[in-house]
Amino acid sequence: MTDTTTLTGATLPDGRVRNVVLRHGGISHIRPVGIPDPGQAAIDLTGYLLLPAPAEAHLHLDRALTWEPVGSDPDGRDGAVRSWRAQPTRYGTADLRRRAHRTLQALSANGVTAVRTHVDIGPGGASLRAVEVLRELREDLHRVLDLQIVAVPSPDLSDRAALEAFAAGAGLLGGRPHRASDPRAETRRLLRLADRAEADLDLHLDHRPDSRVLAVADLARLLRKSGFGRQVAASHCATLGLLRPPALAKVVEAIAASGMAVIGLPSTPHGDIRALPPCGGPAPLHALLDAGVRLAAGGDHLRDALHPMGRADALATASLLMTTGQMAAEQAYAAVSTSARAIMGLPAAGTEPGAVADLLAVRASSLAEAVLSAPADRIVLRRGRVVSRTSARRPAAVPGRYATGYGRRRVPAGAR
Repeated sequence: MTDTTTLTGATLPDGRVRNVVLRHGGISHIRPVGIPDPGQAAIDLTGYLLLPAPAEAHLHLDRALTWEPVGSDPDGRDGAVRSWRAQPTRYGTADLRRRAHRTLQALSANGVTAVRTHVDIGPGGASLRAVEVLRELREDLHRVLDLQIVAVPSPDLSDRAALEAFAAGAGLLGGRPHRASDPRAETRRLLRLADRAEADLDLHLDHRPDSRVLAVADLARLLRKSGFGRQVAASHCATLGLLRPPALAKVVEAIAASGMAVIGLPSTPHGDIRALPPCGGPAPLHALLDAGVRLAAGGDHLRDALHPMGRADALATASLLMTTGQMAAEQAYAAVSTSARAIMGLPAAGTEPGAVADLLAVRASSLAEAVLSAPADRIVLRRGRVVSRTSARRPAAVPGRYATGYGRRRVPAGAR
């Protein structure tokens, strides 16, 4: 591909059909549909909607695709956790690399060009080796996607051992304060560790709806008192959905004042912000948006003991936001694309001049159609270069017979 490429006949999110000119990995300019300049490479996007590429803001690659060998048990979520904890020793680094690579390939084929993965860090060297394997994948796949690694130390792990994850390849600090005997003290420790590591913080908070616990409010207060100057994200925040409108408004105001971001995980069973609070009032997601809180959404678990489902598709996550969070298509897609990228500290992508040319072209006439039907026909560009093409073979009508199904075919980048 030359330094300049024209995407011809693309439908922009606002409905206009235009030619989009890419140069040096970014959007150079947009012009009316016409014949590309001589000598320029061209990609025909007639019939395709051109969108900023999605970003997966919260995933657990170390557990992905372990549902079949690990399974779960009839004891619900706690049983699923026990099933996973009893099994990790069965998996070597080669297995982790295979599963993580397969997951990242699926995400890329569906349009994702940036992923943030959380990795549990416990005593011993196995978890650090997992970070090293993901760091190697990050290097191998850097032309296809950005991979951010969040080290999630267990509460009983020493400060020194937790910080070793950064030497192994982690770039952010995570944590699950609810697993500590003193969650507030653990939150303060994680803030201190992130400050020492000069790393942004992304915590699992209020992962179960429980009106007696509101860790996200505690974190907001700690951030304002401590003057912590780095980026902070709170994932899950399920308890927000249980709050009555006055209490919700007060907590949301504190979150907004703290500057933290919130990452919802709508595919997580019983572990995410519910759509409607009791006694009416605004839905929590809308309350956060109205207050100016930066909001993203992610897939969380993918076919593992905690969640056996998942398609590694940001359009599916956006669809869940529309159905469970009462969000418009534009709000839902922003949560898995432009807002997610901003929270992850990535440069803006999209169809505006000057933006990075991380793009998803999907065969659809509107954003609502793309989100709700998740068409198989997709072209993914990373920094202006095609990294994946997926097309569907549709059955033709045969007189007197019924078509028996259809398949989808992925064409390697550069094959056309």
